[in-house]
Amino acid sequence: QRERDLTFQARRGAILDRAGEPLAISVDLHTVFADPAHVSDAGSEAEKLAPVLGLKPDALEAKLRGSWPGDRFEYLARQIEPRVAREVRQLDLPGIYLKSEPKRYFPGGRLASHVLGFVDIDGEGLEGIELQYDHLLEGSPGRMTLEQDPAGRPLPQAEFTFERPQPGRSLFLTIDKELQYFTELTLAQAARTYHAEAGTAMVMKPGTGEILALANVPDFDPNRPGRFSTVERRNRALTDVYEPGSAYKIVAASAALNEKIVTPRTPFTVPDSYAYSDRVFHDSHPHATERMTFREIIEQSSNVGTIQIGLKLGGRLIDEYVRAFGFGTPTGLDFPGESRGIVLDPQEWSGSTIATIPIGQGIAVTPLQMITAYSVIANDGLWIEPKLLHSTMRSGGRIVRSPPAARKRVLKRRPARKMVKILTGVTTRGTGIEAQVPGYQVAGKTGTAQKPLPGGGYGNSYVASFAGFAPARNPAVIVMVLLDDPSPIWGGSSAAPTFRTIT
Repeated sequence: QRERDLTFQARRGAILDRAGEPLAISVDLHTVFADPAHVSDAGSEAEKLAPVLGLKPDALEAKLRGSWPGDRFEYLARQIEPRVAREVRQLDLPGIYLKSEPKRYFPGGRLASHVLGFVDIDGEGLEGIELQYDHLLEGSPGRMTLEQDPAGRPLPQAEFTFERPQPGRSLFLTIDKELQYFTELTLAQAARTYHAEAGTAMVMKPGTGEILALANVPDFDPNRPGRFSTVERRNRALTDVYEPGSAYKIVAASAALNEKIVTPRTPFTVPDSYAYSDRVFHDSHPHATERMTFREIIEQSSNVGTIQIGLKLGGRLIDEYVRAFGFGTPTGLDFPGESRGIVLDPQEWSGSTIATIPIGQGIAVTPLQMITAYSVIANDGLWIEPKLLHSTMRSGGRIVRSPPAARKRVLKRRPARKMVKILTGVTTRGTGIEAQVPGYQVAGKTGTAQKPLPGGGYGNSYVASFAGFAPARNPAVIVMVLLDDPSPIWGGSSAAPTFRTIT
């Protein structure tokens, strides 16, 4: 009965960008609590304290009387503003106390909200980086054990132990704060300009897999997460899947080059429509049957030509390269809620699946998977795992780098470099002209995909995208832009100009 345990919350580690700029920090505020054993007049004190705390006197009085016999601790208000704390202190009421308590604060407001996530009132991570690395950020709470008399006074010669709280580690992310801010502004402006329901934009450093910026619209303020819906808080770049359409043609095209089934100059006879199994496929616009090279099929984004390339590959190789490019499995980013996408096993294919997958239908991917797939071509055929954690800082200031990203070879160097030249042609002669960046060569691909209906088939809603990298021969950045149901619907007319601004 005499013994009492008190815990002291540890200061949560900060989250910083790659240059050490703060993205999430902990600030000290005061929490008001009561010891009912020391309260002299619960009714009178509640009347004085209620207007200061913005609470109802009756509810406050109940807490001041204690929730059960022998109750010695009741929270009255958590993490209050300094002005309110001063007013409480000036009242000098018996049994009413203030203690310092850290509160999580996001100085950038909505900046990088989907990356950072948020915490609850006790400082426990609930979403995003705050949840994924909660075990590093939270630290170890302090503890004090003492013996006290019935009035709550410590007994002077009784047992007493005290353990200091150990602060959590600070994290350095791969995010560049300035680039993140600019990417968010550009994406929000694009969503307004093209009347898109939602959007995603990402910037990646190809050689390391480091994500320099990750933006979604709509977004939210992690300082007030309860005011926003789960739709607004959702990190669409990792959780949402979509049929990628023509931007996905790089998979079949790269595979055909890598397997030496075609060369860039291999000719095809391409009509404007093509019947296969139970479906008839069309190009984006009617045209007479024409001779097109492999290069021209990708530059002009011909569906019929790409299907012919896929048929040359065959089902087994298509499935192998889809999985080698990382589709159907999480990327390994270490982020909560990442989707694996939807990739059918070959035994589940219908008669037309071999024709739909090369043109980005009948398969569902995340924007993160797509930008990582484009890194294969940018990196001379190497798939590199994306990463958000740059390093951690231990107590004493020692910085520990995170492990290097995992990597695997998907394409040989020469086929990958041939794809770079073809994707450069997309932005100089093909569907991606609006993605050109003055002074630099850009390699990339447009995507315009119908959104499937819940009951099957396709409606009149579209996802427009553009993914690419620059400079084409020695890439510094890969950029992916996706707009949900924009107007105009074409990736080359909406996502490509947004890509250009960010790049």
